[in-house]
Amino acid sequence: MKKYSFEDLLNIVEKLRSPGGCPWDIEQTHESIKNAMIEESYEVIEAIEEQDNEKMADESGDLLLQVVFHAQIGKEKGEYTIDDVINAVCEKMIHRHPHVFGDAKADTAEEVLDKWDEIKRKDREQKTISQELKEVTPSLPALMRAKKIQSKAKKHGFVFNSPNIAAESVSGLLKVLAQNEEPEIAEDYIGRILFDIVSVSCLTGIDPELALKKRTEKFIKEFERYEEKDET
Repeated sequence: MKKYSFEDLLNIVEKLRSPGGCPWDIEQTHESIKNAMIEESYEVIEAIEEQDNEKMADESGDLLLQVVFHAQIGKEKGEYTIDDVINAVCEKMIHRHPHVFGDAKADTAEEVLDKWDEIKRKDREQKTISQELKEVTPSLPALMRAKKIQSKAKKHGFVFNSPNIAAESVSGLLKVLAQNEEPEIAEDYIGRILFDIVSVSCLTGIDPELALKKRTEKFIKEFERYEEKDET
């Protein structure tokens, strides 16, 4: 059975996009397929959680395809090529690991992360922590972004409420929410409640995104039992 190479993948995608190739692939743009990058990323995560090595390889291939596909579009438009992608990530890895490729020292994973963040801030000319928080990509799922922002703020000395105080805050917000039907006010209170819940998750070492995902899966199973009971 033939074993394909990275070069084969590049050639396949180029042919799909060429005249006489696949009509669907030819029509795609950066914008039209951007959500596929998110979907494929989550499918890789699912394979990791299932500890399915074969599935991990398969789904990682789908994710790699997205990178290559965008690079092919970029090449056709004169924007960038896959070589630019590879060069950029190699430069970044060497630059942000001075303890491996330079003379700096970092003996623990925590020291590595501190050095990474420090270099990243300098590269982006971020003079304040607020600028760093603003640049956490808004495209992340909301719970994940809130967790990342809170973790960065905590790292720089911001103190969040303890679980007990946060629970009291959430309880109070829920009471106010129940008495208010104005959409804008309700949205603000729901946002505050979710943000407090994320802070509790961080303090207890629980990933809020994963916790909600598991709870949603449990609900599906509960609903399935409810549905089966209703049918009988």
